[in-house]
Amino acid sequence: MQSNYLEQKTKLLNQNLLGKFEDAFQKQTHVSSKFIGERRVKSRIGSRVSLFPSVKNQGLICLESNLELAHAIALERNEDILQYRTQAVQIFINDRHFIIPDFIIKTLNGYEVHEIKPNLKTLSEKNITRFKLAKNILNSYSIKFKTFDRTTLLSKQEYLFLSISYQRANYKKINKIDLEKADTIIRKNKFKNKIDLYNLMNFNNLDPLISDYFIFYKKILGI
Repeated sequence: MQSNYLEQKTKLLNQNLLGKFEDAFQKQTHVSSKFIGERRVKSRIGSRVSLFPSVKNQGLICLESNLELAHAIALERNEDILQYRTQAVQIFINDRHFIIPDFIIKTLNGYEVHEIKPNLKTLSEKNITRFKLAKNILNSYSIKFKTFDRTTLLSKQEYLFLSISYQRANYKKINKIDLEKADTIIRKNKFKNKIDLYNLMNFNNLDPLISDYFIFYKKILGI
């Protein structure tokens, strides 16, 4: 009887959960161009707070670890991802406790929640229980719950490499005609690395920055 009562109370606390997601994506950036969530991202011992300038979200995404940065870069490249936010909503897992997930995602097919941890195999029993409760609650709203760690995220070498290409690809607007020309050239030629691509663009009188666009958004180097 008590268990049923607590379940009903938790359900009541989450009754406007979809509305919270919608509000999170409608919220405008702070005057500093940052998206401010339910929990302010603050520096902690062993953490690294950073701001990711997201073209997809048209604002700065607050991150508190390199692992979250790696995930943000992956989300930025994923064509199925429309938008994402960090620390943006409260999800009650019982009548007294809630979690604020690392990422909430708006996709072509609905919402998702993503949690980032260093190693999922070493999660505490407390976190395992919290995640199970959150997953069950989210499933009732047709929201997918996913977890990621170092084994499923971009490596440091990969995200640093892609971060440079991302910045260069968005340094200035690339002409659509040049993109189409570059696409044709890339399909007809072989290349091993970024330098080969830069040389290929230069040889065809195209801006080398176009190479970075194809590296980041079209994944032509296999990363």
